[in-house]
Amino acid sequence: MRAWLLNRTGPPDILSLTDVAAPEPGPDDVAIRVETIGINYAEVLSRKGLYGWAPERPYIPGMEVAGRIEAMGEAVQGRQIGERVLCGMQYGGYAERVCVTANRALSVPADFSMDEAAAFGVNFMTAWVALMEMARLRPSDRVAITAAGGGVGTAAVQIASAFGCDVVALAGADEKLELARSLGAAHTLNYRASDFEQRFDRVTVDRQLDVVLEVVGGDVFRACNGRLANFGRLVVVGYAQLDYSKWNPLSWWRAWHDAPKLKVMDAAVASTGLLATHIGYLLPDEERLLSVWSALTEFVEAHGLRPIVGSTWDFEELPEAHRFMESRASTGKLVVRVVTG
Repeated sequence: MRAWLLNRTGPPDILSLTDVAAPEPGPDDVAIRVETIGINYAEVLSRKGLYGWAPERPYIPGMEVAGRIEAMGEAVQGRQIGERVLCGMQYGGYAERVCVTANRALSVPADFSMDEAAAFGVNFMTAWVALMEMARLRPSDRVAITAAGGGVGTAAVQIASAFGCDVVALAGADEKLELARSLGAAHTLNYRASDFEQRFDRVTVDRQLDVVLEVVGGDVFRACNGRLANFGRLVVVGYAQLDYSKWNPLSWWRAWHDAPKLKVMDAAVASTGLLATHIGYLLPDEERLLSVWSALTEFVEAHGLRPIVGSTWDFEELPEAHRFMESRASTGKLVVRVVTG
């Protein structure tokens, strides 16, 4: 089969399309013929050598795929050949075939396309865990979503809006804010605008933020954290501004300075909390994974929510999808389509 290998860190062109042996399912596994791949910013960081959850190189990157079951281990029950599934994993997704434990192959919602299937799992589960499990969202909450035009952001805006919350969407481009507004955001702020702080003050002067879902770090994190109401909860699910060079100590300081941090005494005075989640570390807990998945899919179906597919790319163009994501021009989820012979 064909797969994209990462042998060393570097720019997108460092990814190498290679013929490798196709994985075979163990007794408890299913083999999935991959049809679509969801691209995540964590994979960009992994390619640069900036992601702690990445395995040792060389390896096949890719944390999210959708496809059809084409083979099963002898112990697998209750699954069918040809069943449409999606799954998340630590690595291995940039390939024409993957094998996972059967319980991790989650059924694709019936009315989703395969593009939407690849755009759904990681982003919506991340948003759901952050908002519902970590922040314990209430319909009366005012919720700020940073990077609101991206994959996690568009999922979070939809979930919080459907739950009845007053949503403040933050993004770095006006077209991304228009998308967030169309998904239910009541207020939008461009954090690259020169008057961002003043506009943020006007939005929060009468009511501060109860919940923040934070993806960016740096000044955006500090602006949101400084506007938390009493009992406010800020949940970090990413750090898009992370960028340092192994040989540049100044970049290390910048990365440390811009990383989200909690000053305990400041939090005590305001009665606020800083939380963080990474759903990858929840994957081994299949019981919890399935519980979260059940609650999420029930909510999504009840409210008619759908993942936003921003653009699609051919399998051979996968490095270009990385390059486009790094440009910060993308909206929604970037999806790669795999066509096998």
